[in-house]
Parts: sequence; structure tokens; C-alpha cells
Amino acid sequence: MNIFQAEIDRLKSGIAEALPGVIVRGSLIDHESLRRDELQNGVITVLLERIENDGDWRSKLRLLITGQLEVPGRPGDVEEQAALGAVIEKAEIALYARLRAYLRNTGGLPHIEAREVQFSAQSKPPFGWFLLRADYGPLNEACLDWDFGGGAVPEAMYPPQVEQAISTLSGVDVKIDIEPHESAVEHHKWVDGDESTSQPDVKTNVELK
Repeated sequence: MNIFQAEIDRLKSGIAEALPGVIVRGSLIDHESLRRDELQNGVITVLLERIENDGDWRSKLRLLITGQLEVPGRPGDVEEQAALGAVIEKAEIALYARLRAYLRNTGGLPHIEAREVQFSAQSKPPFGWFLLRADYGPLNEACLDWDFGGGAVPEAMYPPQVEQAISTLSGVDVKIDIEPHESAVEHHKWVDGDESTSQPDVKTNVELK
């Protein structure tokens, strides 16, 4: 698991919890391939369009969030069919408003900026849809405060050769130099374990459990 996928999964879970009854997906499926009961409750899909990087450890996700629905109607009722477009538009706005309300206050998720939303303009009755473009972040890719499945660091945070050199911090080796101080050269030797030409005044080891 990497932080990008983890954040997308968190967002999908948050939407599903905030909008009970609405189906939340990660794969976009055409209206005709979805079940009618799903469409009548509303289907929301979260898609990653691109990632914008800001330096080595900060990034922002550009997301596409789609809403899909179906408004039931009676094919033989001419009057009802004539009014169907307005009913679809009303249903689209209602589903979007519920999503928008959640995106304003997502709790512990990164900031989400809803940039623009496009509606079906009654182009596909009895189906309706909207497409929201949103920015998610910034993300701190160095963050370790999430469940990345164990290990010292998340998958793909460092190249394999660096990951092999990383181990869990088990303790701190403290070496104290009291005045008159030794030179910086001597201090660097102590860090490397070389105390042949000078020694710290105080040495201690703190174990972390």
C-alpha cells in the first residue's frame, strides 16, 4: 500500500459512510451496466486523474468524482416523459448537494477543494449524471501516521536498497562532551564509533521499547 492509494480509499470510505444508501465505487461503469436499484439510490465513483508534485515529499491528487442515477418513469406516459428532464436535473442536484456537504467537512482527511461540477443537461433520460473535478491535498508523503501494513516504512517510499538499510529505532547512544569541548572532527569520529584519539566525558544508552 502507498499513501496515494490509502488516501483515495479513505475518501471513498468517508463518502460511503456519510451518504448511506449510495453505492461508492472505484471503477466507472456505464449506466446500462449498473443495476436499477443501485442507480435509483445513486452511484458515486472516485477516479484519479493525475498527481501534481510539489517538491520531493508534497503532492496533490487531482480527482474526478462522478455521480450516476436513474429516475423511474412510465414509458407510455407522454406527460410524465415530457417532465422527466426536470426530475432528473433535480435528482442530480440533490445527490451532488449531499456529496458537497460531506466534502466541506470530511473530518481528518486532507483538504478537498471542489473546483467545478458538470451536469448531464438532461442529455440521457432516464439517466442522470454529474462530474466533479476536485483537488485533494496537499499530502505529506513522508507521513507515517497511517496503516501501511507493517514494516519500517510504507511500500515505495524509498528504493529497495534504501529500504533494506532501514531498521526500527531500538535505542539512542548518547555521548556528551563537557567544556573544554573537543573539535567537530573528534565528534564525527565518536558518531562512527572511533574513540581512539579522544573520549566523551559522559556516555549512556537509552533503550526504546
